[in-house]
Amino acid sequence: RETAAAMTPHDEAVLMARIAEGAERYEDMADYMKERVALGGALSREERDMFSAAFKHAMSSRRNATRIAKAICIAKEQEGNKEQADLATNYRSKMEAQLREICEKALNTLEQTLIPGVGGDAEAKVFYLKMRGDYYRYLSENLEGAARAEQATKAMEAYGIGIQEAEATLSKVHPTRLGLVLNFSVFKHEVGGDTEGAIQMAHAALASATPDELAALDKDAVQDAEMSLSLLQDNLALWGYTG
Repeated sequence: RETAAAMTPHDEAVLMARIAEGAERYEDMADYMKERVALGGALSREERDMFSAAFKHAMSSRRNATRIAKAICIAKEQEGNKEQADLATNYRSKMEAQLREICEKALNTLEQTLIPGVGGDAEAKVFYLKMRGDYYRYLSENLEGAARAEQATKAMEAYGIGIQEAEATLSKVHPTRLGLVLNFSVFKHEVGGDTEGAIQMAHAALASATPDELAALDKDAVQDAEMSLSLLQDNLALWGYTG
């Protein structure tokens, strides 16, 4: 009877992350994936996706909570109910603090380990630069004035470097490149107030997605690319593009 091989620390961290994901304990999942990163070695594509999903899910609930609390606060202020408005504001502040903590944890891992150690893996580099831009964008959303501008500038820088890398190394319909274009264009519209720039970026990506380019991808990549292209098309309609 064969004895199962002992798991490596890398394998244990990934397995625990999967268990946490199944239990919908996304902060735990993020911690386990952060542990996997700290153990060294490049992340596989699956591990990259798990790292991204862990922080995204951990952050999304707080992001939604801050929006809801803000809306309730405004409604209560309009009703003249200061006590309830203050309670909603306090809850919003609590969620914003948790959101900042999650974003900063993701950014520290990206900037201190993943991006510097990416080597010649162009896809991974673009993936991590997109994530870096995303998390600075999330930080900027709940800030105002100079603090908002500072985080938005960092997001713009990360997205911009990612676009340069993607254009130099990835096909025009590579799913990672299209995902970056999608998020960067949303950033331009929502945070930068540059709807025209967002439209130009989205339209250029759609125009470049020829059948020949898509035919060169494998089946899974085609599905991912088509999803991003569909979202870009939807955004153009939302932003009033009629060309």
